[in-house]
Amino acid sequence: MKRNLLTPAISIAVVCLLLMSLAGCHNDASFKKRCDDAERMVYFAYLDKDYNRILELTDSVEKLGLFSEGKADYWMGYAYDRMMQKRMAELYWKRGLTAVENSTGDDNISVYAGIAHRLAGLKYLWGEYEEALKIAQPAIDRLEKLGCDTTSEYTNLLIYAGCCQSRHGLSEQATNNIFNRAYDLHLDFIKRHPYATSYRDAIVGVISISYNYIEIHDYEKALIWLDRMSELIRGYEPVKDARPDYAEKQWARYYIYRAITLEGLHRSEEAAECYHTFLKTGMSRTPEGKNLGGTYLGVAGRWQEAADNFKNLKELIKEYKVDYTLEMIQKVMLKKYEANRNAGRLDSAKAISVDIIEHLDSAINVSRHADAVEQEAVHQKELEMAAEREKILHTRQAWRIMALIILILIMLIYIVLRHRSQARLAKALERAKESDRMKTAFVQHISHEIRTPLNIITGFAQVVSNPDYDLSVEDRNRIMADISHNTTEITNFVNELLELSESESQSMYQLNDEVDVTAVCQEAIDASEATNQGRLALSVNSELPDGYRLKSNAAAIRKILDRLMSNALKFTDKGRVTIYIKTVDSQLEIAVEDTGKGIPRDQQERVFERFYKVDSFVQGIGLGLTVARRSAQLLGGTLTIDPNYTAGARFVISLPVTI
Repeated sequence: MKRNLLTPAISIAVVCLLLMSLAGCHNDASFKKRCDDAERMVYFAYLDKDYNRILELTDSVEKLGLFSEGKADYWMGYAYDRMMQKRMAELYWKRGLTAVENSTGDDNISVYAGIAHRLAGLKYLWGEYEEALKIAQPAIDRLEKLGCDTTSEYTNLLIYAGCCQSRHGLSEQATNNIFNRAYDLHLDFIKRHPYATSYRDAIVGVISISYNYIEIHDYEKALIWLDRMSELIRGYEPVKDARPDYAEKQWARYYIYRAITLEGLHRSEEAAECYHTFLKTGMSRTPEGKNLGGTYLGVAGRWQEAADNFKNLKELIKEYKVDYTLEMIQKVMLKKYEANRNAGRLDSAKAISVDIIEHLDSAINVSRHADAVEQEAVHQKELEMAAEREKILHTRQAWRIMALIILILIMLIYIVLRHRSQARLAKALERAKESDRMKTAFVQHISHEIRTPLNIITGFAQVVSNPDYDLSVEDRNRIMADISHNTTEITNFVNELLELSESESQSMYQLNDEVDVTAVCQEAIDASEATNQGRLALSVNSELPDGYRLKSNAAAIRKILDRLMSNALKFTDKGRVTIYIKTVDSQLEIAVEDTGKGIPRDQQERVFERFYKVDSFVQGIGLGLTVARRSAQLLGGTLTIDPNYTAGARFVISLPVTI
């Protein structure tokens, strides 16, 4: 139920951040405030220990650009780590470390330190001490070089590095120096920030060092650090925001660790006193406390008491809802078995072994299933990350290609962009994500259609301007005509680009004209005669009654007709071009019919695609029919090809008749 309530709240919060992003995208102060708001939202989820919400919020604010990749990966890894999906946490932290390892910005350095200490800690807990050291030591060196060696993350990295070195049996003096420096940093931080959180960080660090020495049986050093632990707990208790339950738990931990350590030093009476004090704490009655108590009793050889200590463990496991995992069986159940066996309680030991066997198979299956699920999730995430990287590489490559386009293309793009509003720009950015085929076609068409006329103009201009050439008036006029023609081609190309851009940015033309459709069609015929020069028979065949008017947009209809007429003249060598006009039901049909080459049936729809040409050797960029169809749509109508007409091509404009 809680989950269902949180999801709408998250959505609302993210939408609010999105609206704020759109409203103030050019204001640095506003952007910083939005980043801070996003940070607070994730932090509140962290305080609530709502790790699913951390995942959802982090993913959303990263997409809004309010979190850097490194910061997002830190929080994603943290959430997965707390949800016990360790491999997924490792994946995100490794990616995050790569994203920020060379950054010198304060925010990214902080993220780098946080990820490095989390990842090193994860490797340390897995027992991968060499890997943990490979992460911790370079991070320590880098933070020292940057002067960021007073933070809690840096201190924790020192502790992990020291623990790993002691596990590998490296220089004892170097390890001592590392631990002492970490302790001094904790004390200095407490002096500057005397709050409960400062003490808790220091206590956790000293616990790690103490337990590390206990595990490697260096009890002399463990005792030294346990004394320091007790000093920190005493300092913590009177702090204003200290939690009594936390202090009690740490005292319990201190006494049982001290009992184990003293027993390891053969100071059994002192160890027994510490254990007796531990038994008075609430922690001693928890599964964790029973396990630690059993450890001490085993070290002390007090097997009867150890067996009694584990006697009610099964009930405690149920009370605290602890699952029978492989780790629990290994660290707790086997200790219980060992205690009963060494105590001579063979029947109990046998019953415990049966209990272990009963739960072992399910624990193994659960562990395998969890590992398989997590591995699959990690694999899927790796694929997503790889796809994302591939997409980024393709995008960068596309921009590199665009950067190489000739200067005239840059000018044209500038002209197009200048005539668009902010809303059109957003749509254009979306269209920039079209397929590689469309991008390639765009580059090829522009390069070809601009370069060809420009080369002709440049060549003839050099001829005309060269005094060594003695040109006749006829040759000079012919050259000037060719220059004029190719200049017109470039102008038409620019106009087609602008018209395409304008048509795609609109949702509907203004339909305020009372259009004399027959007259407009005749105007299109008359205008085409200049190009036709009597070569083809051009005519209008109208079935409309005299005085018929259509509520529409005269200029738009004329542009559509001009493009269809231009197309017909281009592909018709002999015969005629006729415009037929009639009404069909509630539609007005204008058909431009020619006796030219025609269009193969399988390409009749493709000719309306941008830059598509049936014959690639015919001059033109393949935008005319695209613009014409779009214009027809903006009039509320359609533009199609009649597939049943085979004597050439027949384009049909259908426009709504409004009363």
